[in-house]
Amino acid sequence: MSALDRLLVDAAVAVSPAAHRTARREQWAADVRDAHELDLSPTALAFGALTTALFHRRAGHRSTWGESMTAAPLDVRPAPHTIRTVPVLVVVALLSLVAAGAWLILQPNYGYESESDRIVGTAGLWTLVFIVPGTALTLAALALRTPIGRRRVGASMLAAATVTGVLAPLTTVTAAFPIPTIPLFLALAGWLVAVRARGWTWSLALLPVLVLALDWSGTLYQFLPLRWSPFIVGMPAMSVIAAGAIASRFSTDAPTRVEQHPEALVDKSA
Repeated sequence: MSALDRLLVDAAVAVSPAAHRTARREQWAADVRDAHELDLSPTALAFGALTTALFHRRAGHRSTWGESMTAAPLDVRPAPHTIRTVPVLVVVALLSLVAAGAWLILQPNYGYESESDRIVGTAGLWTLVFIVPGTALTLAALALRTPIGRRRVGASMLAAATVTGVLAPLTTVTAAFPIPTIPLFLALAGWLVAVRARGWTWSLALLPVLVLALDWSGTLYQFLPLRWSPFIVGMPAMSVIAAGAIASRFSTDAPTRVEQHPEALVDKSA
């Protein structure tokens, strides 16, 4: 069990009802440890334990959260009382990008802010646009039900895209193309590698490039009222998520149905 998996399981146990903590710690730790034998992602199971503990605290029984960790097409309905990890992480990334626009609206007007206001504003914006979405999508890539090598390579590319996105505004390097296209393309490429997308879906890389071009040209500002224009800051990254979602539906590893395990991965009696 990796340090990240152990941290997620510990957090899941901590937020569980006190009467169930001992049993859950033993069972969840065992399930995560033996995940590879079940052809599942240990990180997905560990995160699933956390989401189950958070959203099913008052349920009369524990859900078979092991089934909820595998990535499935959006048109496949999950089994009752299950929470799928990848969609949860994608939603976190999207909400963070939307929150970035709200964060900009809340900042002091230009010319009236102090130096500390600018530092806090910039740090908050980079956190909401790069760090939170990048971290969520990196974890989502690790939680996919694809070969471990692909998941690790894709997650590494997503992490590199996150770091590049944070550092890009600080660089003074000039290029014939916008520097921000690099983290966008790298992030989408990482996701396509992780989900084992079909070859033609790589053409979807043009979508974030197009959105960024419309942003830089000012075209997007013509379609939104002035008060909503700050939300444009997250649209290029949102286009990456949209392209990744489309590609995931045509993944060569996408399951066609929800498979039931012969035995529950956790004891439902707790």
